[in-house]
Amino acid sequence: MATDITMPKLTDTMAEGTIVRWLKHVGDRVTAGDILAEVETDKADMELEAAHSGVVTAIKVNEGDTAPVGAVIAVLGAENEGIVARDGGASKSAPPTKPAAPVPPPTPLARRAAQERGVAVQAIAGSGARGRVVRRDVEPMQRTAPTVVPAAPAGRVALSKMRLTIAKRMAEAKRDVPHFYLTSEVEMDAAIALRASLEKTGVIREPVTVTHLLIKAVALALQRHPRVNAAWDNDGLRFSDAINIGIATAIDDGLLVPVLKGCERLSLEAIATGARQLNEKARGGRFSADEMLGGTFTISNLGMFDVDEFSAVINPPQAGILAVGTVKERAIARGGALVVARTMRVTLSCDHRVLNGVEGAQFLQELKRLLENPVTLVMSSG
Repeated sequence: MATDITMPKLTDTMAEGTIVRWLKHVGDRVTAGDILAEVETDKADMELEAAHSGVVTAIKVNEGDTAPVGAVIAVLGAENEGIVARDGGASKSAPPTKPAAPVPPPTPLARRAAQERGVAVQAIAGSGARGRVVRRDVEPMQRTAPTVVPAAPAGRVALSKMRLTIAKRMAEAKRDVPHFYLTSEVEMDAAIALRASLEKTGVIREPVTVTHLLIKAVALALQRHPRVNAAWDNDGLRFSDAINIGIATAIDDGLLVPVLKGCERLSLEAIATGARQLNEKARGGRFSADEMLGGTFTISNLGMFDVDEFSAVINPPQAGILAVGTVKERAIARGGALVVARTMRVTLSCDHRVLNGVEGAQFLQELKRLLENPVTLVMSSG
């Protein structure tokens, strides 16, 4: 019995996907769990995994072509079924059905691989559909030094699918979501001392960073203020049973927000491990659909770039996003005297349809209390 393979919804905002390359072709046997293709979504290049076993009997969408979510892109049949004629795809040796001009931009994976090797992606001959440069074109190249920096583009530059989606989503969010902002300054001396102690004693095997402490503190604060973890849903609110924290991660051509699921159940060590794994995948540009879906709250940290404070744009339908600045020595008043302390400024962007000022302030107050008294972050398993 034939099974249709459809374009899956691999991200929260995905409406269509582009086949970067097929890893299985007509006549190939497939086992459930095999990777069928690489798909370019609005956020990243992702792998399409087979849910069933069988033989590929038809390819409906060529490499380089785009299909909407839900469209049939391939057909999987039993081993004794015949190979059917394909109406959209091309065989391994068949040429693409569309004209070769203009050459599409390289995939995010190819750009990243070229940057790592210090080569200009414009100088690479592409083997993908219509001459697109894909990762396999870059991988054989040797790393060179110094890095070859391509000349600045002149005139109009076509944007990637990711950049276009970011532009559309951010414009919609600022237009449709009534933002307001709350900023608090958190003393971080105790948190930094705790981190140093954990590293020295080896109580936690995974290296812990300020970001990991922050994720844990946010998870605990969201448990105690669940409205901040809610979402706007067609003139109503949707409360989540889970705390799924998105971690805004910059990549070469845009921004990804991989999601650490079930943070309310995770220990500090588990959060450190999970966040590290997501960061490694971000550098490689490879996520599963589950790691990009279902976020209920987002953290955007620019502290490593020496940014004191900033305001972030909410990722709908979430009710809030926390913008985190750098930890810096500052003069503060304590007991009637000026002292120097390491502090961090955090700004909570709130959706005023979901939260009012007091609710946002109470969340920030709890977050500040947890970070300034961080022993709870180690003791709590959820």
